[in-house]
Amino acid sequence: MASAIIGSAIDSKVLQRQNFSKEPNGLDTIIEAYAIKTANRDAVIPVKNTLHSAFSSSSKTYSRMAVESVTTEEQDGGITQMLVTFVGLTTSTGLPPAIVRIIPTAGEGVYGPPIVIEAEYITNISETEFVRGLPPQNSGGVIPTASFKMPESINGTSMPRDPRPPFYSAPQSGSGVIINYDGYCVLAKSCERRGLFLIARDTFHEVQTIAVASSGRLR
Repeated sequence: MASAIIGSAIDSKVLQRQNFSKEPNGLDTIIEAYAIKTANRDAVIPVKNTLHSAFSSSSKTYSRMAVESVTTEEQDGGITQMLVTFVGLTTSTGLPPAIVRIIPTAGEGVYGPPIVIEAEYITNISETEFVRGLPPQNSGGVIPTASFKMPESINGTSMPRDPRPPFYSAPQSGSGVIINYDGYCVLAKSCERRGLFLIARDTFHEVQTIAVASSGRLR
């Protein structure tokens, strides 16, 4: 009987509680529990990526958080409990610092230790902008020459320095070895969309290319 009275008093949705959590990379999660009329369920449930500021009944809302998932459980008395999970950032500006991992890797290391460097970070760029930072691949037997340098910092987090300054060395004339050392450059990139942001992971390793010049030709 009590639940029927509560259900009749619900207009649209009643916020019952909020649970906050933060991932190591800085992404925030809020789970809000609502009581809604079962009859209104289809009209009340928010669609994915609805902004927290546009949906939440909380006194404090966030414009950089969006709906990730919704679950419902029907109760007695015409009431349904609705759990809405929002992901994003509770801050109005800025991005969390990057997580930098040093991973020992066999076969790596030119002038530095045998490692690769991984950075995990939150970014608000699009997937299209993100893939522009991918290194070129071999195509049709043509060896790519471009490489993408590891930035000095990501989201304000300083990245390791190159073991030695990048350089280009070539013989003055005749035969000899041509060396082009670029330092730490992009090895791989991946990303996952979470609401308004991407969780990005960049991997860097040392890059050096060597060619032999003989009578003005490379081989």
